[in-house]
Amino acid sequence: MSSEKSFYITTPLYYANDELHIGHAFSTLAADIASRFQRSMGRNVHFLTGSDEHGQKVEQAAKAKGLSPIEHTDRLIEKFKSLWTLLDITYDDFIRTTEDRHKKVVCHALNELWKKGDIYEAEYSGWYCTPCERFWTEKEVPEKVCPDCKRAVQEISEKNYFFKMSKYQQQLIDHINNHPGFIRPENRRNEVLGFLRQPLGDLCISRPKARLSWGIELPFAPDYVTYVWFDALTNYISAVGYPFDMEKFNRIWPASCHLIGKDILTTHAVYWSTMLMALGLSLPECIFAHGWWVTGEGKMSKSVGNIINPRELVARYGLDPFRFYLFREMVFGMDATYTEENFILRYNADLANDYGNLCQRMLPMLIKNRDGQFRKTAPTLPQSKEIAEMAAAVKTDYINAMENFLYHDALKRIWDLIQRLNKYVDETAPWKLAKEQNWAVLDEVFYTIGESIRFVSHLVEPFMPHLAPEFLRQIGCDGQKVSISDLAWGQLADGTRCTEPAPMFPRLETERIQNLKKGSKGEAAPKAEKPAKVAKTEEKTAVISAEDGLVSFDDFLKTELCIARIETAEKVENADKLLKLTVNIGEETRTLVAGIAAFYKPEELPGRQVVMVKNLKPAKIRGILSHGMILAAGTEDGGLALVSPDKPAKTGIRVK
Repeated sequence: MSSEKSFYITTPLYYANDELHIGHAFSTLAADIASRFQRSMGRNVHFLTGSDEHGQKVEQAAKAKGLSPIEHTDRLIEKFKSLWTLLDITYDDFIRTTEDRHKKVVCHALNELWKKGDIYEAEYSGWYCTPCERFWTEKEVPEKVCPDCKRAVQEISEKNYFFKMSKYQQQLIDHINNHPGFIRPENRRNEVLGFLRQPLGDLCISRPKARLSWGIELPFAPDYVTYVWFDALTNYISAVGYPFDMEKFNRIWPASCHLIGKDILTTHAVYWSTMLMALGLSLPECIFAHGWWVTGEGKMSKSVGNIINPRELVARYGLDPFRFYLFREMVFGMDATYTEENFILRYNADLANDYGNLCQRMLPMLIKNRDGQFRKTAPTLPQSKEIAEMAAAVKTDYINAMENFLYHDALKRIWDLIQRLNKYVDETAPWKLAKEQNWAVLDEVFYTIGESIRFVSHLVEPFMPHLAPEFLRQIGCDGQKVSISDLAWGQLADGTRCTEPAPMFPRLETERIQNLKKGSKGEAAPKAEKPAKVAKTEEKTAVISAEDGLVSFDDFLKTELCIARIETAEKVENADKLLKLTVNIGEETRTLVAGIAAFYKPEELPGRQVVMVKNLKPAKIRGILSHGMILAAGTEDGGLALVSPDKPAKTGIRVK
């Protein structure tokens, strides 16, 4: 490795009390995609993940299985690593908090701060939740129930050791204000600054051995063990040489990005940052707090029982479609709702219809008419020139998005080009050119499409590391490795010969479609409910009332209107009047379809606040599952006006 500063990216340490779910997979895949992209740009990468193995819940989980804590964690960590192998996670290091290399660094850091006077002993009283391993104040638990897990808390008074976190409050505020990209996205940065407007207390960092024995012993108080913060968080520096291999440490630290879930933002942005300040170390360049994947029951949780197992999804749909879906569907940083039907719709639209269809449509014609060979030509058709120029613009936008962890934006730009390519095939009609034996133009069309497939396959490879190379193989570029920074139009060599295409994304069917097919084969179809009066629009039918067309005041109050901010907008294929929108409603993003394309261009909408009906049952419109409806009104000149607040309002707030 050269002396150049590495791109150092980390995931959270996953708690070793149970198996992992899709939320853990999402964080780790995000780091993997960033690592693959940075390697493709020619950078040295250090990618760290690992396991947090101390604490009360681990001790209890081990006891329930009749194992010692280390036996329990040894078994579980093998399952963690097997999942990362299944998902093809290219981590450089996996650190366990039970390793000697880690425990030595924790003890060193504690000793340094003890000698400095930043750790002290004090009496502490509070309401303790054992499952969450967390103290709560009297005000926070009026019902004596944990706000997080809803289990009973118990009052505990004991001596413990505290870190003088409050000492570094203003220094941290100044750092956040002076480094706008330190905490991302911006709403999380504002959240942390809001938290820091209140006086910052000191941090309890120990537990008596009498209550918890499974932990790292405090070097200056052998009757106590280190609590989670000074143990788990220290992994980010213990894994890269601090303080015993400072040459390695200085080459890698500070971290380029800590990728975390939004639920541990305060832990990282406040606790970890002040710990680093106390140790005299640089803060990470970026802490990026992504959103949650949620289901109908809310955030995925073992206690709720709504866990989605990534192993099952990979077995059912394949690894690359699984990786692709997670980052195409979620605006990184916001919450997103997972449904299997939406997964299938996204797969069919983007992978089967768009990306997969290119080779299937074009390569057989190339083999039949030009012996499978691409003949390199300069673009002369206006459409060919447009494609070449668009490819260069997409690459620029893609790099900017990936550098800023905006995965959804990066994939959207790639798919802008893919969708334009499918339209290009229709416009140029190579089957007609072949029939007319217009070989010069046909060669240009074939080369434009082949070069475009090569181009987008290199860009999409961090997301789909197995199928993107297969696309390259089919167009004759097997094993081609091009740095993204060096990727340019015209690198498909003259005479490159394609292969017979194999279908890569066979279409999937939703359960609803399968049921309709069963009904068409003579099986009993479900009977309709009582007929309802309807108001017909050009794209869908909306129920008004099953009785007299009127809505009662009580029913009207059930309608939840909220302020939504449009994040992205794009046209719906083969639907001139429809736009597909991604909207932010506070703690969640949703996809919806709106019939406003005749009045608004997609590029005019991002950033605009609108009023949205939040609690509609999802409806499928042109193959897209739409989660809500935005409000609009007709104008005097026959146009359409979106209903918006007359001044900026809080995103997600309910409209009353």
